[in-house]
Amino acid sequence: MSRAFTLVELMVVVVIVGVLSVLAMVAYRKYAYSARSSEVHQFLGAVRAAQESYFQSFGQYCGSLQPARWPADLPVEQKAAWEPVTQPVWVALNLRSPGAVWFQYFIVAGTSTQAPPGNAPFFQGEVENRPWFWVGACGDFDGDAGGDACTPNTGDRGNQSFFETSSLRAHIVSYREGE
Repeated sequence: MSRAFTLVELMVVVVIVGVLSVLAMVAYRKYAYSARSSEVHQFLGAVRAAQESYFQSFGQYCGSLQPARWPADLPVEQKAAWEPVTQPVWVALNLRSPGAVWFQYFIVAGTSTQAPPGNAPFFQGEVENRPWFWVGACGDFDGDAGGDACTPNTGDRGNQSFFETSSLRAHIVSYREGE
């Protein structure tokens, strides 16, 4: 009787290795998404703090009804450089990133007489007679958004991961996280 593996034993080993590799890939993707999401949570918190500081100095939030996006293009397969910042809103807030970023960020702001865009995270009448801002971030982790810019003024956020916060709510809301 020879000592060797049977075909059934080899197939069982192949199946076990396959299942373990699938589990490893799922865990890796979850870890990668978590790391990228931590960037956006930290940076949106920094934007909130900079906006409140700007408000204390000038009596209004920095920005306009037109979204100020930075970086100029949505990062897809690799991080995008943050510097040099050329958008006046980002320069005025003096926001810096310690390195390249995975997200395209936007700021929309208005005075007490300006209504926010229809898709902004405010309830009806919530920002009447008061200045406001809305800040968000878009990411394309799986490359299916085709490099489309972050579009805060539309109801369909496409195939992007989307995070937002505002002058009225300190928490960060996410949509399609990991997309």
